[in-house]
Amino acid sequence: MKIKADYANDPQWKDLAIKSRLPEELKCLDELAHNMWWAWNHDARRLFQLLDEDLYEKVGQNPVLLLERLGYDRKQAIVKDKTLMKRVHDVYDQFRQYMDVKPDATRPSVAYFSMEYGLNQVLKIYSGGLGMLAGDYLKEASDSNVDMCAVGFLYRYGYFKQSLSMDGQQIAEYEAQNFNSLPIERVMDENGNPLVVDVPYMNYQVHAYVWQVNVGRIKLYLLDTDNEMNSEFDKPITHSLYGGGWGEPL
Repeated sequence: MKIKADYANDPQWKDLAIKSRLPEELKCLDELAHNMWWAWNHDARRLFQLLDEDLYEKVGQNPVLLLERLGYDRKQAIVKDKTLMKRVHDVYDQFRQYMDVKPDATRPSVAYFSMEYGLNQVLKIYSGGLGMLAGDYLKEASDSNVDMCAVGFLYRYGYFKQSLSMDGQQIAEYEAQNFNSLPIERVMDENGNPLVVDVPYMNYQVHAYVWQVNVGRIKLYLLDTDNEMNSEFDKPITHSLYGGGWGEPL
C-alpha cells in the first residue's frame, strides 16, 4: 500500500502577529501561555480549559490561540468571576515560584541538540519516540534546574495526518503551522530585527530565522529556513521532519 503526500495546504501567512488585548487582570495568562510549563502541569492546563471549555477544544487545546480568540464579553466575565480569578492567581504564583529558582552555578552547563522535540501536540515538531524522549529530557532538565540550552528545527508542516482515498490508498496530509499562533517567539537582534543565523552549505549560505520556546526554565531555540532570504530550493529544508529521502534530514 502506497502513501501519497498532499501539500495542498500551502501556507499564506503574512509576517504579522496579532495579540489579543487582555484586561490588566489577565495579562499574566499571556506569560503562562507562552511557556510550555503548562504542558506538564495539570493545574495550568485545567485553568486554560476553564476559561472557555468549548473554545479550548476548538483550538486544539492551544493556550495561545485560546487567548487570541476569547471574546470581550467572556474576558469581562472571567475578571468578575472571583473563584476563577483566584485560580488564575494561584496558578501564576505557582509558576513564578517555579521560575524564580536560579540554577546551581556549580553544576555544568549543557547544550542539547535534537532533530525533534515532543513537548505537546500543539507544537508539531516531533514524529515519534526520539522526539518524545528529547521533550522529556527538557522537561526533566527544567524540573531539576539544570543549566541547559537546546537547539532544533521549527518545521512548517510538522508531522502528517493520514486519511484513505476511495481506492484504499493512504494519503499523508500536511497541514501548515501558523507560527504566530504557537507558544513560540521570534528571537530579535540588538537592533530589533529578526535574528538570522547563516549556515554554510556547499558553496553558499543558508539563512535561518531563530525562534525561542520557553520550556519551563529551559530555552529551546529552533531554526527556520522558510524565509524570503533563501532560494526556493532551500526554503523547504525545515518544511517537514521526514521528507522521504536521506538528503533532506542531512
